[in-house]
Amino acid sequence: MRNAATHPARSAGWFLDRIAIGVVVVATVWICFTALWGFDAIPGGGHLGAGSTGTFMAAEQMVRWKILYPARSWYTGIRPEGAALMCHHPYGQYYLPALLYLVFGHRDWLLHLPAVLLSTAIPPLLYAVAKETGGRAVGAVAAAAYVVVPIAVGFSSYWNLETICIFGTLLFFWGHSRHLATSAPRYLVASIAGLCVVCAGDWVGYLLVAPTLSWAFLRAFVLPARFTPRFALRPYARWWAICVVVMAVMLLWWIGLFAHADQISQWLGAEESRGGGKLGTLREALQARAPWIDFSFTPFAITLGKIAAPVCVLRWLVLRRDEETYAPGILLAAGIQYVAFRKGADVHIFWPHYFAAYFALAVALLARTLGDGAAWLAKRFRPVRFPVAGAVALGLGLLPTVAMAGDAVRSVPVWRRTGGRYDEHGTLIRSHVDILTVIRDVVLPRTPRGASIDAHKSAQWGWEFQWTYQGIGNNADAPKVGALDAGSHPFWIARGSGLTGDEQRKIAAAAHVRVYGDVWVVDQREAPAPLDAFSLNEREPNAFEWFVYGGTEPMRTIGKKPDPWLTWEWRTHLGQRATLPSGEPQGVDEERIAEDVAVSTGDAAAAQRWRKAIDGQIDHAPATDFTEGVRLLGVRHVGGAEPRIELWFERTGDTPLDDASFEVRSTMIARAPLSLIPPDPTDREMAFPPSIPTKLWRTGFVYRVEVVLNHRIGRERYWGRWQTRDGGVAPRRADGGPMTILAEVP
Repeated sequence: MRNAATHPARSAGWFLDRIAIGVVVVATVWICFTALWGFDAIPGGGHLGAGSTGTFMAAEQMVRWKILYPARSWYTGIRPEGAALMCHHPYGQYYLPALLYLVFGHRDWLLHLPAVLLSTAIPPLLYAVAKETGGRAVGAVAAAAYVVVPIAVGFSSYWNLETICIFGTLLFFWGHSRHLATSAPRYLVASIAGLCVVCAGDWVGYLLVAPTLSWAFLRAFVLPARFTPRFALRPYARWWAICVVVMAVMLLWWIGLFAHADQISQWLGAEESRGGGKLGTLREALQARAPWIDFSFTPFAITLGKIAAPVCVLRWLVLRRDEETYAPGILLAAGIQYVAFRKGADVHIFWPHYFAAYFALAVALLARTLGDGAAWLAKRFRPVRFPVAGAVALGLGLLPTVAMAGDAVRSVPVWRRTGGRYDEHGTLIRSHVDILTVIRDVVLPRTPRGASIDAHKSAQWGWEFQWTYQGIGNNADAPKVGALDAGSHPFWIARGSGLTGDEQRKIAAAAHVRVYGDVWVVDQREAPAPLDAFSLNEREPNAFEWFVYGGTEPMRTIGKKPDPWLTWEWRTHLGQRATLPSGEPQGVDEERIAEDVAVSTGDAAAAQRWRKAIDGQIDHAPATDFTEGVRLLGVRHVGGAEPRIELWFERTGDTPLDDASFEVRSTMIARAPLSLIPPDPTDREMAFPPSIPTKLWRTGFVYRVEVVLNHRIGRERYWGRWQTRDGGVAPRRADGGPMTILAEVP
């Protein structure tokens, strides 16, 4: 107490430093959690799943074939050569995955481990970089600002170029600042290590460090010594020279590897191979990307970043210190990356990730500027023995963090449910985890290693499938039961929702189909037999499962024996001999099938009893009559790990239906309370066709169609209408209305 009274400024400074360190700890723990959440989940579709698997499978080739190149042609058993060698980016993102594969083998949990390590290190590095010139309070502002940018937390688990380059750049900056202050060799090593990481990460890495190195050249060799703050020229010049040599050597190494593989053309044409760049002007492109930008950063952060830009440049011109080049340098590189490589920015929502690092340092510089201004005013008008600059910097600097924190937290489940795709410009999004679970638990245990698999186009075979199956997929419209080479490609897979009624009848008659939810599997080594359907036994994850496997998918445990209720339903619709299920139905879906059983056997009393049980569990407000003998009974809201709405239809007419699908779309109608993110103007497609095609629907039967919400931040309206699948007649509202409102989700 005596010390605090004698030295109040020292006591206040100590307390302020403890708060700052606490902020950094919280920021680091938070982003570590976002990176770790669901680390052992089956990698699904999208950037976070399929994108990560592509990187790791390319790295595995380096180990399997003992080559210097990441490569495509995964699991073909053929040594990759020529165009199969990946020669378009530096190879830094592949080295650590290759090492992990060498040590641990092929594991799901390895996919995100490198990103976890580097993402967790970014807030402490931001703190260290900003602390060098502004103290702990300013450092804490930088660390906190980064972890509330939605794109930063959304892609914290994604092992790709951006996280690598941001980490390397910050390590380069910190090492240089400490070396500039102390001339200690260990900080020189740290700076050069960061430079190696950033130059191995991506071509933009060279742009990220170029402004600082260009300024360093002017400072050391061109400008008069009195023009900048004093510094030790000899170690400074040595650092600069080593940096230039390292950059040149690494650039020549990458180009040399490409030339050795005779793939310079692949490198030069990398941008042209992307799918974007279709819009005529940059203005049109930016307008099209506006919903992505707003969600990734919030308009508030974008505005604050614009305000900070001239402040950062002005500080550089006035103070002429190396540290003042950091934020403008990142801004310049991020801007060039985002504007010059339009095709990549059009198709990859994560393209502007680098701006998050600029935002963090820019907010810290704004906070420091305000803090210094407050200290100057306090000293001028009423001198106080109190760390005014630090207190004001921390207090004002954390206001953006507080304002953005809610959206950052809410954004993480959105990123994960969509695989990092957000709204995908309105197109359908599917995680594929259900079919990947079937491949892992049903197909793989019964498949010889190295065998390929036949996949219908409805399966949408992609990188995530190759990773889980560890084999190649062949395009096949139908199973080849009894083929002489069936042992080399024993299984055929498809989605029931992607097959027409005629296709389903034909396949079920010619093969032994096993149905797992929406997934059709045929073992082509078996003789034809009546269809068997199995329950996925979906349930909510417990707390441990929620963390380890992610809280965006239900837990699935596939039944060992066919489910009698599901098997009866499928066989009945496909015209196969069906055994009536026995016992009492468990759950609303079995009650639905029980009602159908009663209708098919003419048991009116039982049908009425089960209909009453169903009616008590659905919302009848959206009930609608349609032409062609179809009625929407209502909807059922299902929460939990994978929020969805169930659409409950009844087939009321006798006239055969054509193949149709109830197209569900979602429209944002209002901003979420306390959110900075405006309503997304993009309307999204939300529903896939029913697993049992409408052409097979039977009079009096009730059908359930699931729609995964993938809800965005804000109030979202879900509405639907029928669309034809085969050019036939689609049902229309009996009252002539254009659409049916299904639900509004806050």
